[in-house]
Amino acid sequence: MSGAKRIHRVSLVVAQAADLGGNIREIVLRDEGDWDLPPFTAGAHIDVHIPVIGVRQYSLAGDPSRSDEWRIAVLREVDGRGGSRAMHALEPGQEVLCSLPRNHFPFPTDRPVTMVAGGIGITPFLSAIPGMRQQGQPFELHYCARTPDHAPLAARLPEANLHVSSAGHRLDMRVLIDRLDRKAHLFVCGPARMIDEALHLGDGLGDRLHVERFGTDTGSDPAYTVRLARQNREIPVAAGETMLQALRNADVDIPASCEGGICLECKTRWLAGTPVHRELAMPKSDRDQWITPCVSSCAGDCIVLDL
Repeated sequence: MSGAKRIHRVSLVVAQAADLGGNIREIVLRDEGDWDLPPFTAGAHIDVHIPVIGVRQYSLAGDPSRSDEWRIAVLREVDGRGGSRAMHALEPGQEVLCSLPRNHFPFPTDRPVTMVAGGIGITPFLSAIPGMRQQGQPFELHYCARTPDHAPLAARLPEANLHVSSAGHRLDMRVLIDRLDRKAHLFVCGPARMIDEALHLGDGLGDRLHVERFGTDTGSDPAYTVRLARQNREIPVAAGETMLQALRNADVDIPASCEGGICLECKTRWLAGTPVHRELAMPKSDRDQWITPCVSSCAGDCIVLDL
């Protein structure tokens, strides 16, 4: 169809699957015929297409210099939407459909890097460290977890500073940012509370601060209205309903893939109102014009979209 977006996917098989502890399962994907896989860069992720459930995103946690495998680590979320449970059920030999790698979290190669990981947020840093080691690039890594048992990947990172959530061991984000080298970039990946603290305390870092969230919560949003500027039409969004759901229910065609604020497939221009941005990957400067209806919302009574 003319103008349709081409979607590239690869069919892989599970070569290895192992429980590491802390509800984390590591999965190694390879080509069934042992062909080289498409290359990726440190910080990249892939979409995994899970039958019936939908698309989920996972950071590639292996060494980018290896062309024979993609490695991911999946946290089993008991109260999630079912994706992590399905991933934990995968066994060697099963086929998995994946997207090509995309990177919204790239690392510089010519600057010192400080990395802060919360729980499963360690995964993108696992792909960055091999290259930094090889190139002699200065870096430090802070790995935050509830207990040592919740940080099974720490054994692979001898240079990591492990911060356990107990008195005297928690990471002091303010101190870390205050002592950051003037040329260093700060990368933070973890839960919303950690990201919000980094954004608040690191506001003065400008483009030297990079964050990647996981997990979103839209259940507490009140009702509001979406106005479609080009159609002169208003669509109500019920309390707890996502903007994307309301648009789809009104037969408005919005392309979407992950529905988790990562792939940016549903990125839409907004014209007026007070958006609540919850996407996980869009540059801050883009928020002045764009919104992701899959997870983002409105802080007022109405938001106007360029649709």
